[in-house]
Amino acid sequence: MKTIVRNTIFMNLFNVFGRASGFLRYAVLVYFLSDPDYALITFGFSFGRMCRHFMDGGLDNLITRDGARSPEKIPSFLLNSFILKAILGALFFIAAYFYLYGARGLSPRELAVVYVSMIGSGMTSMTGVMRSGFSAIERMEYIFYTNTPSRMISIAALLAVLYFKLSLIWAAWAVALEPIIWLGAMAYCSVGRFSLRRASASWGAIVYMISESWALAVFGFFNIFYLSLDVIMIEYLMGGREAVAPYTLASLFMEGVSLLLTGYIFAVFPVFSRYYPRDEDAFRRLFRQSCVIMTAAAAPVSALLFFWADGWMNFIRETGPVSSQVMSILAINTVLSMLNTLLVVVFTARDRQRWLVAFTGLAVTVSFTTNWVMIPIYQQPGGAIATLISQALLFMVMAFSCRRLFGLTPPFARMGGLLAVSFAAGAAVKCLPVPLLAVPFCYAAALTPIAHFTGVFTLNDARRFQTMLKA
Repeated sequence: MKTIVRNTIFMNLFNVFGRASGFLRYAVLVYFLSDPDYALITFGFSFGRMCRHFMDGGLDNLITRDGARSPEKIPSFLLNSFILKAILGALFFIAAYFYLYGARGLSPRELAVVYVSMIGSGMTSMTGVMRSGFSAIERMEYIFYTNTPSRMISIAALLAVLYFKLSLIWAAWAVALEPIIWLGAMAYCSVGRFSLRRASASWGAIVYMISESWALAVFGFFNIFYLSLDVIMIEYLMGGREAVAPYTLASLFMEGVSLLLTGYIFAVFPVFSRYYPRDEDAFRRLFRQSCVIMTAAAAPVSALLFFWADGWMNFIRETGPVSSQVMSILAINTVLSMLNTLLVVVFTARDRQRWLVAFTGLAVTVSFTTNWVMIPIYQQPGGAIATLISQALLFMVMAFSCRRLFGLTPPFARMGGLLAVSFAAGAAVKCLPVPLLAVPFCYAAALTPIAHFTGVFTLNDARRFQTMLKA
């Protein structure tokens, strides 16, 4: 458990630094670039993200899962994944040229900016191969230590480019500099750590990886589409991009919050993968502990965002009531989202990734139907309601399947108790005239005695938790 905690800390630091640097880069681009140039480079970033997801192909999760079980196979997985991703990247680059130049009619300058963004995203996908190798051996500090200087150098280069008013193509290269440096640093660490010089390409290994990863690739596609569906349908049903802005403000805020909670899931995935074929009892204990830990982490955050949605959304600048309403609904969804992500890890770790295709297909279908019904009635909050309904149904189906297939049942009573006391503490503090910035401290002061009084979290639980951390 000590290793899991250490890796959780490093992954959370990685996510925090990533969000902070992303926000800084966004602010710098908005300040220095004209509207047409900003629109072009953000279009390039969007197209680059599609390239990255296309190249990933579910390979990263496969490396982490199988590498955790058989560390001696990691060099082969890394080399053959590089080959597969290079092929996928070449296919995407060729298809992108016909679309961007032939169908969209982009000029050579515009095409160059988009392609540089795609190169950066392609390098990010390549770093995913190395990241998965270090995740498999539970050494995630390598991910954080190699990425942080890469981000700093990239931001410094971007500031220099914009300050000296160089052409937009150099700004795109400055952004792409981060994954290029990061890939070099990760490769340098990997050569010695995984003995890559002795690895060789294997057609059998490539066929195996394709057969195992295609379901994860389809799942990833469905998941991306599912996460974008509410925004797409709000724009379509409400007739314009202006309607999307209030919803996007809240959803991006919640996306950032959720990212900070996923560090534990990244850390626990290789442990699940190692336990599955060897120690079923340990797998079951870790599963139940993880359900409690994710609920204990997400429920207080959910309550804080639900009761004070208006304050948080309008803290920096006025966003209007719609964003606050959307955020309050999405806040309730936080716990479900985290638990669903944990269940996805369980199915992947137990070699049942093909089930994820059916689950996300169901989620997309339900989300489309509920968005179609809810948005005309409730406007933008209807999209949040649709997300909540689809996530709730997805959790019920996945939890039921997990019980039937694996005999794994989440500790619903304990999880429900944590959720109840979290919202009870939030309701109690909401009745008091507490300044917004003091709310988290007052909330923590109220939550602790309520949890102890109700028996949801006692001193004995605290001692057991301390013992787990030392194990």
